[in-house]
Amino acid sequence: MDENIIQSILEIDKNASEKLAEAEKQRNIIIADAKEQQEKIIESRIKEADETLKKLEEKEKAEAEKKLDEINAEGEKEIERLKSVYDKRHEEWEEKIFHAIVNG
Repeated sequence: MDENIIQSILEIDKNASEKLAEAEKQRNIIIADAKEQQEKIIESRIKEADETLKKLEEKEKAEAEKKLDEINAEGEKEIERLKSVYDKRHEEWEEKIFHAIVNG
């Protein structure tokens, strides 16, 4: 009878050890899967951030180019205005300068 109890205890211990080993194996698989998922999430977030930064950079570049075009257009208008003033008044200015030099 004692031998049956010992045998039963050994059997229970063996089963418990096997279940513990299986549980540890499952835990390691779950941890490995979680790490893999974590890496995928991190990579996905980095990719999203890169895409957002790229879009923002393109938007800022387009806005800067638009402003630069506006500034250049205003500069061209001012140059044309100054040319017009020069064309209308350069003879008068030249004459005044000439008389100022000659008449001292």
